[in-house]
Amino acid sequence: MTRLWLVSYDISADTARRRVYNVLKNYGKRVQYSVFECHLSDPQLHLLRNRLLAEIDDSDSLRWYPLCAWCSETVFFQGLGLPPEDEDFFLQ
Repeated sequence: MTRLWLVSYDISADTARRRVYNVLKNYGKRVQYSVFECHLSDPQLHLLRNRLLAEIDDSDSLRWYPLCAWCSETVFFQGLGLPPEDEDFFLQ
């Protein structure tokens, strides 16, 4: 079973930001420049957190927002973009 996570980052160094993006793109869908929606099982969540923590410095920021089933169904959209989709598979 997976849960929808909203993962955002604020990373100053271009190389570190690119590495974080390259990791995240295999776990979820980019919905804004530094925001991803990821459907993750508990083992995937722990693996992803560890992989991302290895890529950032103390001055960088990662934020993880869990969205419950009810919350993810009530996400409000304006402008461009599509609602989150439950991915059938993930690349790793």
